Amino acid sequence: MRRLSVVCSALLLGAAATSANAAFDVDFGLGYSRLSIDGNNAKDLDNADGAQINATFTLKPSPAQGLRIGFGLEASSYRNDFHQTDPFTGFEIHRYHELDLFIPEVSVGYHIPIDHFFIEPSLGVGLAVGTYSVGHVHHHHDDFDESDVDRDITRANVALRPKLQIGYARDHWGAGVEASYLWTHLHFDDGIGGDVGEAYVGGFFRLSF
Repeated sequence: MRRLSVVCSALLLGAAATSANAAFDVDFGLGYSRLSIDGNNAKDLDNADGAQINATFTLKPSPAQGLRIGFGLEASSYRNDFHQTDPFTGFEIHRYHELDLFIPEVSVGYHIPIDHFFIEPSLGVGLAVGTYSVGHVHHHHDDFDESDVDRDITRANVALRPKLQIGYARDHWGAGVEASYLWTHLHFDDGIGGDVGEAYVGGFFRLSF
């Protein structure tokens, strides 16, 4: 997550540098997300709780009007840990399933000001890249846990994301709450994947230029 946030910041600052003559916003968001995923073998991750970070660079073609064109990056991660008994040795094995989502997207929105407050609905279209991993955890005597990946599968597909932001803006900054829902279709393996949805609610901080 830390490395991803650095990448998001670098990309957005680069975009801002190339748009010095245009009005734009830069948003950073963080919040709670919940996954829904099809498949009989994916029940451990269905309805799993996770976290999402996002960053969006938004052009304002005409600041006096409400049209907004955004370029965003979102990432989230979900993990379920469980224990199995080895049928041959009888020992208990600590295993996990994990799904990481990374979505670059383009969005179109409309900014509705209400005094210093605002409402901003938008619709994003992007590429959802998902990596599904299965592995096990080694427990060392010094209380250090090490995760080993047994196998991972990466798939990508088109994603749609309606989003709503409600916030407060003052001079060159703003803050508020946001909610969105992602839909895509990712089939990882037999009984794992299909329709994938992600509900998200969180807070954001905005810099306006």
